[in-house]
Amino acid sequence: MKTVAIIGGSQTDTFKKIGEKRGIRVEHHNGKTGGGSVDSHFQWIINKADVVIILKGAIKHNSMWSVRELAEKKGKKIDYHNGFGASGAIDKALQLAYT
Repeated sequence: MKTVAIIGGSQTDTFKKIGEKRGIRVEHHNGKTGGGSVDSHFQWIINKADVVIILKGAIKHNSMWSVRELAEKKGKKIDYHNGFGASGAIDKALQLAYT
């Protein structure tokens, strides 16, 4: 089973339910760091993921760049979703995970 990291937004339960129905495991982080090292907030979720989806409208720029850099360093596939919708983000993750 593929694991998808979704960064941004606040619909953790919805992301996980839709992912489960579509046969993927979803890990979610709201993108908020609350200070400290930005990288350390995202390290665990990037390590678990096969694919990373960033919700562009629901994350600060410094968090987005940090996630992008970590994902690239670890060779993870990454894509961006323009909306806040869970279904669209999951659809994009499925496309990316199985291509």
